Amino acid sequence: MIAAIAQNQVDDDLSVTLERSLNSIRDAAKACADLIVFPELWNSPFINRKILEHQSDSDSILDAFSHAAKAEKIWIVAGTIPFRRKDGHLYNTCFVFDDQGKIVTSADKLHLLEVHTSKNDYREVDVFTPGSRIVSFDSPWGRIGIVICMDTRFCEISRLLSQDCFLLCACCAFNSQAGRKHWMPLMQARAIENEVFVLAANPAEADYGNYSGYGHSMAVDPDGQIVAALDGKPGLLLVDIDPNAVKRIRQRSPYWQLRRTDLYRLEEIGPSDQNGEDDPDKSLNT
Repeated sequence: MIAAIAQNQVDDDLSVTLERSLNSIRDAAKACADLIVFPELWNSPFINRKILEHQSDSDSILDAFSHAAKAEKIWIVAGTIPFRRKDGHLYNTCFVFDDQGKIVTSADKLHLLEVHTSKNDYREVDVFTPGSRIVSFDSPWGRIGIVICMDTRFCEISRLLSQDCFLLCACCAFNSQAGRKHWMPLMQARAIENEVFVLAANPAEADYGNYSGYGHSMAVDPDGQIVAALDGKPGLLLVDIDPNAVKRIRQRSPYWQLRRTDLYRLEEIGPSDQNGEDDPDKSLNT
């Protein structure tokens, strides 16, 4: 499969940001990409008051992405947008569209960002509610898992997803400070320990005052090697992925079989829908 990552610059104007994203979808399709991945909160600066200002963007975005997926015959892991579910709470949500424009599933961010420094005291929970289910989905190339930014810092989530996934789509919005220190080693670690591909998407480098984007979106193979990467500037990253490489790596280094499950065990507890059947907002399917 050919995968693409859209590293666009976030703008406070939805019409501008949405057109950039639709152009990325069209460009990816022209390059024969089968799937495109967007970053976290690509429609709003990662600032709480701005997130609240953009909480009504979802209808326009979902409609536009549905039409684009069908028109361009491409799968879309649509990054995240603020989305208010039927329970009345606002979530940091990633939707997945198939190449017919239908919503296959959606995933809410599970671990909400919290930072306390001498210059900044930030809590994402002040605007968002954390999700409660781990999400993966079937595709023509195999099963794919979704992790959203902070979720990548908690190895248990990636471990559970990687049991039957060949690819993790990491929809992120790392700031420049954390990005310089943690971005590459963190994504490589998730790939190495789970022997999966990781497509890690960030918005392009930009300064929004209390938040500065990092960029450097990249693709990591199941051996932990960075096979393609962007710098901080806006761009579209294309990478050729062989799902069978996961099987080869796992046969060469059988870490999954060597795990001491007699000493430790990781289980998923609670709602565990993996295909969207019990998605409370499945009525959104176009």
